[in-house]
Amino acid sequence: MTESFTKEDGNTELWHTIFAVGHPDLSKQQEFHAKLPRDPRCRLCNAPFAGLGGLYMRFRGKVASSRNENYCNACDGFLDAFPGGAEVEMSMLFADIRNSTAFAESAGPKAASDRVNRFLDSATKAITDNDGFILAFYGDCIVAVWPPGFSGPDHARMAVKAAREIAGHARARVEAAPVGVGVHKGTVYIGTVQAAKGLFRDVSIFGAEVNVTARLAASAAAGEALASRDILEAAGGTGEMKSYELKGISRPVEAAALG
Repeated sequence: MTESFTKEDGNTELWHTIFAVGHPDLSKQQEFHAKLPRDPRCRLCNAPFAGLGGLYMRFRGKVASSRNENYCNACDGFLDAFPGGAEVEMSMLFADIRNSTAFAESAGPKAASDRVNRFLDSATKAITDNDGFILAFYGDCIVAVWPPGFSGPDHARMAVKAAREIAGHARARVEAAPVGVGVHKGTVYIGTVQAAKGLFRDVSIFGAEVNVTARLAASAAAGEALASRDILEAAGGTGEMKSYELKGISRPVEAAALG
């Protein structure tokens, strides 16, 4: 997803179990940690880093990793011990703010920062409320996935619901940023990436279907969410399909605007 990272391979069976099926040990941790207050949390095991839940986790020896605050020290250790990944079919969502460059130029850096943070707060809530896994923040863009091993077999419906909520928030609120959303389902490679000669590891996704999702988001109008035929049919939804010629994508992609 980004040229600054190097994709890593290996431990395919373990990664497939975790993200496609659901590893029983990790699933138990996620379920237990989700009951504890409060955000922010580890992206893998849901361990809270703040509030009473964070205090309890610190007592148990789980704290935010000194190398990557998105993961607890235990999960960061897992990424170190078992680098690699697997091909998994999942739902994906990209959402980003329109005209950020022009806004920052006219409104100034503080106003631009406030607008991005309001967007990230509302989008994060929509994603996490619908059992999504926030993969990355890239400036004014948020990337989320719904792996079956984390989100269950109903991942497509939940991803579509999150996309509706993000776009609806952008339409309904005067102060909300103009956001375009793309949501899609397909097979991707999910696994570890490294930078700084292995000093930093994260989880990312790769493949043509990732690019389709990103391009759908780029093609969506402000306050609009475009859902591909693949994910809308998997979610049991309907919509008026249009054919989109997406930049860098060799085939037309059918998608519908979510009402």
